[in-house]
Amino acid sequence: MANQTCIICNGSNAKSCSSCHSISYCSQKCQKDDWSLHKTLCKTFTTLPPRPSPSHKLAILFPVDSKDPQLIWIECKRRVDDEDGVEWESPDTQNLLAIENLDPKYGNPREFKKITRSKLRGFNLSHTVEVIVRETGLIDGSTSNVCVQHTTKGRMTHDWSGPLVVMRQPGIAVDPLFYEDVRAGDFRVAVDYFLSY
Repeated sequence: MANQTCIICNGSNAKSCSSCHSISYCSQKCQKDDWSLHKTLCKTFTTLPPRPSPSHKLAILFPVDSKDPQLIWIECKRRVDDEDGVEWESPDTQNLLAIENLDPKYGNPREFKKITRSKLRGFNLSHTVEVIVRETGLIDGSTSNVCVQHTTKGRMTHDWSGPLVVMRQPGIAVDPLFYEDVRAGDFRVAVDYFLSY
């Protein structure tokens, strides 16, 4: 197994959080620097309900009208391309993103924002963090996202609207085909993205 890296500075030989085992730090200083954010979900990672099925993957929901992010199970349905037979997964997030009563002319299009580099911290990731949003969120009447505002202490650089879902994909290919369970470190990556987007 490869050495774990620190989510704050990318330092090597980092050790996992002794509580959730889902994020790593190389020093007490880095752990302390991240604690105010990490404590938001740390305990939740240790008390997850059972996985509903093998096709469900753990994700983070940033609800529109709540200050607290939530860990949720999302079904990732396996698909096969008719032309070349390539398999891929599609996360079932449509209902989560369509909870508001929006003008039907906008439909329910999704936008997948891929993160493979922590711009704020200056290092590349070894996996992809994906933020899934309503593609028309800024023009379709979606409400500003209270959870993103609260989590970033109002310092986000973009008006994120509607609910957001954060998921994880292995590797950093241009278009990863599959999903895996999100980890606590991905919460930090997403929040840093909201602070620098």
